[in-house]
Amino acid sequence: MDRELQIFLDAVSGESRQKILMSFHNGKERAMSDLIKDSDLGQSTISIQLTTLCRAGLLLRRKQGKEVYYRPDKVRIIAMIDKLSSFLKGCC
Repeated sequence: MDRELQIFLDAVSGESRQKILMSFHNGKERAMSDLIKDSDLGQSTISIQLTTLCRAGLLLRRKQGKEVYYRPDKVRIIAMIDKLSSFLKGCC
């Protein structure tokens, strides 16, 4: 399995990261302050998990003034799911 796919799978495997990803169910951009407010996780935990999700290519980040906004990278997510699907079809 390639490294890119491993990073993707690691990012979606964490329960905290799954909760954060599920908060984007409508696919729209969300401010970090809203993610913190709507979560039972602390600010530092959210920040660490968002960094992991961004590095894995699941979220895009945009800063506006003091606020940071995040949104799903739909193209990248679909590409990784397709890559995983191809891998699983080939091996199993």
